[in-house]
Amino acid sequence: MKKLIIVIAAATLASTPAYAQWSYGVLGIGFSMPYKGENSDPIIVPAAMYEGERIIWRGPSLQYKLTGFEQDEPSLRVSLELAPNELEVESSELSGIEDRDFSLLAGFRYIYPTQFGRFSAVFQTDATNKHNGQRGAINFQRVLFQDDNRQWVITAGAQVEYLSGNYADYYFGVSATEAAASNFTEYQVDDIWQGGLTLGGYYQFNKNWRAIIQTRYLKLADEVTDSPIIDDNHTINGIVGITYQF
Repeated sequence: MKKLIIVIAAATLASTPAYAQWSYGVLGIGFSMPYKGENSDPIIVPAAMYEGERIIWRGPSLQYKLTGFEQDEPSLRVSLELAPNELEVESSELSGIEDRDFSLLAGFRYIYPTQFGRFSAVFQTDATNKHNGQRGAINFQRVLFQDDNRQWVITAGAQVEYLSGNYADYYFGVSATEAAASNFTEYQVDDIWQGGLTLGGYYQFNKNWRAIIQTRYLKLADEVTDSPIIDDNHTINGIVGITYQF
């Protein structure tokens, strides 16, 4: 399931149409895991997306517009999506550590386009009683280069992410029960802030076919990298794919 989260990032490269539009495609996904001994092999997955006047569906993300129905208008949306964190323990180095399940996050997303780029903010809370935590993020994305007819576009962005103590501790902490069953000491994570960068783009072959690429670098907070089950100070995700729009 963790592979599906990254599909959201690829979908954001497409401009919002003024009419209902379906897209299907195939994506190649690579991603790094910060946990000790855990590695993830690149995978290929199908992807489906829908963008209408009010409803936007991008893989495991569903949004409903409350305001801003035109392409270049500010937009307030209700959102429901899977959290971008999970751990399925496979490494013997994490013996005694329990799996961290995906959580479903519900909340609001605000999009504010400007002449300099697009700002967005999201604040959501756990709707599945996994950790009862919250996640927020502020994003900025702008076009770096583009063809005059927008046949190809290269974008870059920056993000600041907030995770509440319940959220961060569930995914990166070590409980007393885990400490007793493993070689790790008990560790608790409080509220954290961490930042990231994105780089991506697309190439439009014709009316229907599009190639997309997206990468994301996230610098983990010091409170996360100090956790005894964490072995890296960043994560990197990457996507390449082909989509068909109609």
